[in-house]
Amino acid sequence: MSENKTGKYFKYAIGEIILVVIGILIALQINNWNEDRKDRRREQDILYSLKQDFSTNISNVNDAFNTFSEAYESSIVLLEIVKDNGPINSKEVEQLLDDIINKTKSLDIITGSLDELFNTGTFNLIKDEELRKQLSYWSFYVTDTEDDIVIYRNYLFDFFIPSLTNKSLLRNMEDPEFFENDLGLSEMSKSDFKLNYSTSLRTIEFENELYNNTLNYKYALNSYKVFNNYLAETLNLIESNIKD
Repeated sequence: MSENKTGKYFKYAIGEIILVVIGILIALQINNWNEDRKDRRREQDILYSLKQDFSTNISNVNDAFNTFSEAYESSIVLLEIVKDNGPINSKEVEQLLDDIINKTKSLDIITGSLDELFNTGTFNLIKDEELRKQLSYWSFYVTDTEDDIVIYRNYLFDFFIPSLTNKSLLRNMEDPEFFENDLGLSEMSKSDFKLNYSTSLRTIEFENELYNNTLNYKYALNSYKVFNNYLAETLNLIESNIKD
């Protein structure tokens, strides 16, 4: 009888252990399921933030692209005026130079959601491997775009504009559009100097300077288009992972 009781107790103990193990496994599974649900909820929050930032960046790139396009077209017109032998309209030249110098908008890139993603260790919460790969290219496209903008700005402000000192009447240009209307400052009068633009602009030196500046616009426009394509492709991937 003692042996029978021992056998029963042993079987009972084994059963209890199995039940405890099953209970632990179920608890772990429930915990994992809860953690996964939290991760997926957090992933959706991240995706919504990324969607907002990428949408804003696309709009900002388009705005900058459009202003650079206008400056580029004005440069093309001025190049043809320099090439031509006909009379020069001084007001037209000053307006074209104004467009070339003051028309472009700087590019504001929103990085808040991406900074959080890369700096807080939540990058792996995004399950879509293709989207993770696409987001990892971010710094490459931003750096490539910014490099071309730096080249354009350095040439424009360090070389092209100073070169106009004895070639045009900069004082006759309009104030840049970004100036506030309520600064309370006195208006600057226009220049009374007379300048023969046929002589000052129709030189090999100025044509080369203008050409290089125009080419810089073209590089910038190409970078904007490449960057915009990247943003649009990434936004499509982001939106495809957002659950309604």
